[in-house]
Amino acid sequence: MNKLNLAYCNECEDLVEFSIQDEVVNETYKGVRIRYEFPVARCKCCNSEVAASVDYNYEKSEARISAYKKSQGIIGLDEITEIMEKYNVGKEPLALVAGFGSVTIKRYFEGAIPATEYSDRLKELLDNEDSFEKLFELNCDKLNDVSIKKIKQRLVEIDQIKASKINQIANYIIIKMEEVTPLALEKLMAFSNGVNYALNGNRLIGEECQAWQHGYVYPSIYVKYKKYGYKPIDNGINSTHGAMLSLVSEDEIKAIDMVISTFGLYSPKTLEMISHRQEPWIEQRVGCKDTDPCNKSIDEESVKEYYIKNRLDSEENISKYISRVLGEIRSQRAFRF
Repeated sequence: MNKLNLAYCNECEDLVEFSIQDEVVNETYKGVRIRYEFPVARCKCCNSEVAASVDYNYEKSEARISAYKKSQGIIGLDEITEIMEKYNVGKEPLALVAGFGSVTIKRYFEGAIPATEYSDRLKELLDNEDSFEKLFELNCDKLNDVSIKKIKQRLVEIDQIKASKINQIANYIIIKMEEVTPLALEKLMAFSNGVNYALNGNRLIGEECQAWQHGYVYPSIYVKYKKYGYKPIDNGINSTHGAMLSLVSEDEIKAIDMVISTFGLYSPKTLEMISHRQEPWIEQRVGCKDTDPCNKSIDEESVKEYYIKNRLDSEENISKYISRVLGEIRSQRAFRF
């Protein structure tokens, strides 16, 4: 953005000060009336629109095209990007898998608008993993060995997620958090299970959770991601379409999002400390020292009772709960020293 807050105004024929405000733009594009929001810059002298930055007109054009695509049901660049991330495929390999010309996807990112037929095919690939796999098998002879290997590996990973609710939840948290370690992931999943009891009244994760030394742990998730150690997990599949969340309801996603927006703000060690203050974990650690291993299963009825009792059914209540627990931890430490 212009640091001096000046832009050239065609009406005033001079550099002028301007202000920026979100406006609803109504205009005609390719013969179609479209409507979209955009931060419009206006001259403070005559109120005419001015280009507030070098990229201003380009950004408005992008918003215009995006609105047009949406009005016509044409796939957007964000969705095409999601296809590429979902199947770990580049622009040219995606075009070849879809049966298009090799530069077709690249042209879409340069401003070309997909024809309805091509748009529909891409939407099908986004929403239907089986359709992608069939086209991949049909057109894989057009791809190089590196692309084939990457896509085959990703299809295996997708199949694992398709068949497992716990893996769908883990993948969702990984992509939403963008940076999460295995230690934090385990706690966020356990907290999501508890919050779902308070919010929706039922169990979110069917697999057993255990009371390990560092807090709640789902053994299958531990095995899957233990190679990352204390580093962030970087193999999340960045997609929510198709089978990626097929076993998770919208109400359950609300519970998970609530946990990400609250517990997700804290470090892995802080999440561990919070888990150590929760009765369902404490109950299974009776007789164990802090450093002792333990594989006792967390009692789900205890989890349900604890989260409902503490009213962990809203972001506000969860934030208050976290503040209270951390305050108790700080007070206890101060008392010890």
